[in-house]
Amino acid sequence: MPFSFPTTPSTRNMTNLIVSPAGDDSLFKNWINSSPNFDLVLLYYGDNSDIATSYTYYTPYVYQAKGEKYHLIKSFLQSNLEFISNYDYIWFPDDDVFINNSDINRLFDIAKEYELHIVQPSMDGYVSHEITKPVSNSLLRYTNFVEVLAPLFSLEALLKVYETFNLNYSSWGYDYLWPHMLGYPKDKIAIIDDIIMTHTKPVGQNYSRFPKNPWDEMVELLTYYNILKQEINYSQIWKK
Repeated sequence: MPFSFPTTPSTRNMTNLIVSPAGDDSLFKNWINSSPNFDLVLLYYGDNSDIATSYTYYTPYVYQAKGEKYHLIKSFLQSNLEFISNYDYIWFPDDDVFINNSDINRLFDIAKEYELHIVQPSMDGYVSHEITKPVSNSLLRYTNFVEVLAPLFSLEALLKVYETFNLNYSSWGYDYLWPHMLGYPKDKIAIIDDIIMTHTKPVGQNYSRFPKNPWDEMVELLTYYNILKQEINYSQIWKK
């Protein structure tokens, strides 16, 4: 079933957007607890229509659907390209990411200031990739890697890669594929050390819902595109 949304953004004239699948325990309320500089789309994947309805108190853009994270996001994007094209930057965080509103606002601001193509905050809590951990006294690091857990895209970059969002079920390997597709720019993909998000849930608790092991999916993806699995810091901007 296609997503049906307005073709224009809210009257607040925002140029930033968050699109996030959201369950019953989503942490999105922390993201908007002050003065957000972004609009918010929630793709509710739970079973409680009352909870879905309650989410409309926080944003008019709530849709109830089932599916894996990037499958849901791709469906939304395909059905709403005109809506999406009103925004400069779009962020896709998991709903178990804890981060406050002021840090998200800064994330968007830094992305624009440095004209980044893909970017994420650094991360603590349950961390899968060492490269995403924060570095003291660093503003940001230019890298070849931003994790699928919470990538922020420029509209230009998103339109180049979103067709890949359903290449597999788990999304493992996408974070190596996207920089490859963009030509590995040395100053457009970054991790913001000065902003830290907390991943609040353990990784890899239940893979039984996938028809194939996520590791096998990633190996197949990287092999098909001839991509070497490596995570590199190219350079760094230190805090003043």
